[in-house]
Amino acid sequence: MKTMVCVAALAVVSLGRVCMAQDADPLPGAIAMVEALQQRQAYVCEDVDREQLDALRHDLREAEHFLRKASADDQEKKAAREQRGAAAKKLSELLQTCPRVQAIRMTDQTVTMAPLPPVNLPGDAAAFLFRVENGDGPVRCLAPVFDLSVDAGMDFTINVAEKGTTWVLAALDRIPQGRTSLEFEFTGNGSSQTTVPFETVTMAHGMLDLRVLSDDSGQPTPAMIRLVWKTDGSELRPANALDFGLLFDKQGSASGLRRTQIPGKLGATYWCIPGPFRMALAPGEYEVTVLRGVEHAPVRDTIQVEPNQTVERSYRPQRWVNMAKLGWYSGDDHVHTQILSDGDAGMVMSWIQAEDVRLANVVKMGDIYRTWFEQRGFGKSFRVEDKGYVVSPGQECPRTHEQLGHTLAMNITHMVRDTEQYYLYDTVFDEVHRQGGLSGYAHASSGMFQVHRDMSINIPKEKIDFIEVLQFANLGTDLYYDFLNLGFKVTASAGSDVPWGGSVGEVRVYAYTGKKQFTADRWFEAVRRGNTFVTNGLMLDFTVQGARPGEEVTVTDDRPLRVKARAWGDPRRDMPAKLDIIVHGASIKTFTPERDDQKSLEADFTIPSGNGFWIAAQAEGRGGTRAHTTPVYVVRKGLRFWKYDSVSDLIGKREASLAEIEHIVAEAQAGRNSKGEADSERPVTELAKQGPELLKRVGEAKQIYAGLRATAEHEAALRK
Repeated sequence: MKTMVCVAALAVVSLGRVCMAQDADPLPGAIAMVEALQQRQAYVCEDVDREQLDALRHDLREAEHFLRKASADDQEKKAAREQRGAAAKKLSELLQTCPRVQAIRMTDQTVTMAPLPPVNLPGDAAAFLFRVENGDGPVRCLAPVFDLSVDAGMDFTINVAEKGTTWVLAALDRIPQGRTSLEFEFTGNGSSQTTVPFETVTMAHGMLDLRVLSDDSGQPTPAMIRLVWKTDGSELRPANALDFGLLFDKQGSASGLRRTQIPGKLGATYWCIPGPFRMALAPGEYEVTVLRGVEHAPVRDTIQVEPNQTVERSYRPQRWVNMAKLGWYSGDDHVHTQILSDGDAGMVMSWIQAEDVRLANVVKMGDIYRTWFEQRGFGKSFRVEDKGYVVSPGQECPRTHEQLGHTLAMNITHMVRDTEQYYLYDTVFDEVHRQGGLSGYAHASSGMFQVHRDMSINIPKEKIDFIEVLQFANLGTDLYYDFLNLGFKVTASAGSDVPWGGSVGEVRVYAYTGKKQFTADRWFEAVRRGNTFVTNGLMLDFTVQGARPGEEVTVTDDRPLRVKARAWGDPRRDMPAKLDIIVHGASIKTFTPERDDQKSLEADFTIPSGNGFWIAAQAEGRGGTRAHTTPVYVVRKGLRFWKYDSVSDLIGKREASLAEIEHIVAEAQAGRNSKGEADSERPVTELAKQGPELLKRVGEAKQIYAGLRATAEHEAALRK
């Protein structure tokens, strides 16, 4: 049976023509064409340098960004236009050199061309490059994709009605096995139509039977899988891969295909499989990558699939470290998914088991308007536990973007949300603590959403248990160090923020529960004590005079304290390049490898206790992974452990943050938004209404900082 395959196109615009509109695109469709070439290169121009395509895509995307950027000045836009024009010219030249181009010259009649030679395909995909000439005129690009399991039998048309030349890269997916007759149909104005018939011939499929085993039990386990057909580089979805899209409320990357934000070659796209699967595959070589979180070595394998044959593979990712045996259990404080049913819960449980994350804080998210990622309930009765893994409901709320930042809560018994007090974050923190939960700040690693403002109010009031210092592969400690240097104890935490992040546990917080059996309650209590470190690859161990992160060492005189630290990794993931001991935000000792194959860096030395300080360990991997502990607090009786010489400047920063709050309240009360523009939206009107109570809290924070200045003056004589 003959299938009509046609493509819809837009009008053409000439490359090189002087356009009346200053920002007119010299080659419309260029970005889509480059991206299609990157994916379908094997079918039309396999000899093209892949780095050249990557560079063209980057230049076109970057130019588009600056041309759309409202704040870009004329010089910036001029440079972007020149960059886009140069990239468009290179792409045009590249297309003309592709060896497999079919030329079509449109006429004023209905024409059926001679069939193309049969196309023998290695699998169920193909791509064809056409240069369609429809008289003199401009040039443009078009890159349609057709799934024959959906599009077969439907009438599609490549519309080249306007004069000029159109480069068409037409891609076909899910082509049936055996011989298939197809047609591309190109239409112009009126009766102008050219039909191009052709046939595809594909080989019979083979079968892949794949399972992943737990290195702990030897039994099948969920895992993260990447499956790539090496013939054209396409990524395939495993037969039983979980699709999390419906759990994500159309937020972030609402798909089961997760692009992990892991430094190095492991940073790629993966699917979560809940167990073994069997699926038909086109013949050829496939690259398989299996991940099970940072404590397991990745597995990479190449398999050959033959027609009508079954390939069986069983993988057992090796656990290179077992942190649970050392008393440390992993967690992710920031996971967004809806959980309304056992089915939802089962999918999330499979995901955290695939990534070997022992506890996930799944958060219902809100702003002043509404909530997302609904939960069927909170508290212990709504936790989900399986084989030592726990899914626990929490919240990300209150959450303001331009005012005070985003907050997190763990281990709550019900959601705390009152829009009439939405800017009074302490009311939520107090209720969360009353419930026995933990309060913290999201995104402190990047300082997004003006989170420094509310931190300046409520950290001094000891309302906060933790802050995220590691997220999106970024370890950000500037804000963290500022508050530690003022003598406030704050616990380091980490969260993936999926679906905006890549995968659960790509960054994680480890909490020390000791030798007792792991439970969610013990994990939360360990976070409350501050017995944590964060990582996206390396492991850390750190003590000062036997005290672990989050604990206090009290001294009455200046005596030596023994510092012991270890950072270690695995060559199949990442190995430590540097271990730093941090005091008051600065490295006092750095340890580096002496050998290329050195998997561990160790520190063992003494440091004088002096007048007290906070001290932590930080590690960096050769591949860019990072790890950081919560500090040990060395407290000299009668003194704060702060960075005494910088106290005035540090308080000045916090007072400046409080002044920002006073400013946005004044603007809101004047009916203006954070940009000073007239605004009657609810965030502004509510901020104006709640402003007096918020300013009371600003005043209380100011008194605390004034008290700290007085404390610094009082300590001057003692420190001498």
